[in-house]
Amino acid sequence: MSTKRPSVQREYQRQIMLRWITTLTQWMISVGAIIFILGLVYLLYALLIAGLDQSGGFSAQDQARIEGNLTFAGRMVLLGAGLVVIGVAWNYLEEPLVGVVMLVLAGLFYWGFPLALGQLDMMPNPGTLREYALNQIRNLVWVLFPPGMVLTVFVGFAHAIRRIRYGGSVDHTLTLGTTVARQEVPQRFLGKCWQLPYCRDYVRQRCPIYHARRTCWREGVGCMCEEKNIAMALKDARISDDPEKNAKYIPHNKTLSKWELKQRCAECVIFNEHQRQKYQLFAPLTIGAVLGIAYFFREPLQAQVLNLIGQIDQLLARFTLMPSEARENVLKQAVQASETAALILYIALVIVVLSYSLRFVETAVFKWKL
Repeated sequence: MSTKRPSVQREYQRQIMLRWITTLTQWMISVGAIIFILGLVYLLYALLIAGLDQSGGFSAQDQARIEGNLTFAGRMVLLGAGLVVIGVAWNYLEEPLVGVVMLVLAGLFYWGFPLALGQLDMMPNPGTLREYALNQIRNLVWVLFPPGMVLTVFVGFAHAIRRIRYGGSVDHTLTLGTTVARQEVPQRFLGKCWQLPYCRDYVRQRCPIYHARRTCWREGVGCMCEEKNIAMALKDARISDDPEKNAKYIPHNKTLSKWELKQRCAECVIFNEHQRQKYQLFAPLTIGAVLGIAYFFREPLQAQVLNLIGQIDQLLARFTLMPSEARENVLKQAVQASETAALILYIALVIVVLSYSLRFVETAVFKWKL
């Protein structure tokens, strides 16, 4: 009892600390949102309403004062966004869409504003206070993009690791074979059912599927779902050295539909162990393939990204109601203006593709049971 009490006390203190941090981060989200909105409203007022394109006629004192106000508002926006990001990252760490949403918002603030202003024929003149206000808004990319990238990678890889360790049990409680412990038997990666760790030796010796060298999920029957039928299948039967001749003893279930048989397999520990090993194979291959293609084909892919952005520009220009001056490739020019910005966009797209590629493999293996 004396050894357990300190550990219980430490666990209680840890839970208190976690609860305190959660409460603090929730307050950070609320306070940060208020600060962010106040700063953003001031910058939007300066950008859209205040008429700061004529700042050349202002006195040096007025220009310095307004620029200082815009700088302060920009810092408020960055501080507020930072507080919200920290709070959201703590409270929704394992939500897969949080990182992606941050990446999308970073793109909208950095490229979306110039695109929208260009379509409305409201792009600020270079060197004016309006351009300075726009740059303060675009600086949000540095608060949103890095944590968005980290969260997207973290969630994707953390989820992949859990899948590799726990397989189908992440989705639902398995009902067939849950009382069976892992067996010390000869095993083979991605092997047949009798080569996986849940195949029991005393059942295998009387199993027609083993003697036919087949798999239970292909036959629609196995030792976890119909152990009695499997155990009695070879009673008074003469086992042949030819596996094909032993297949006739497999007790196929004629009363269940193919869909019902598939549902049984979906809840079986043996089949889900096979799927877990399948994911162990395909997840690293998917990561390697996406990163390899992104690296070795980066130049043509980046060119295709720019072409896609140009097509978006043309599509928006086609449907805009503004004068022809607004039909310039504003978004494409914003990306091409900075190599860093183009690289950021490319990395963000690669991360999103990697995340959803892993999610597709996960869905195919554990939901569709392919």
